[in-house]
Amino acid sequence: MYELILTPSAEGDLKRLDGKIQGQIRNKLEWLRENCDQWSHRALKGNYKGKFKLPSGDYRIIYTYDRRAQTVEVSRIGHRSSVYE
Repeated sequence: MYELILTPSAEGDLKRLDGKIQGQIRNKLEWLRENCDQWSHRALKGNYKGKFKLPSGDYRIIYTYDRRAQTVEVSRIGHRSSVYE
């Protein structure tokens, strides 16, 4: 199982969300921790090159992962309409 790391920015993003949505995001992050090696990671381009996105309803989780260190680092969490800005 991978270790989950939330950057201060991602923690702030999560705290600003409604409680129900926070729960959905937390469940999705837990799922990623358990299934990181089996998940087909979706790479991003442009300013987010080298990072990946994980959808959770209308929200997106922006992250990187390291198989050697067994870590997932979340850098942003937000609505799909504004998370990439």
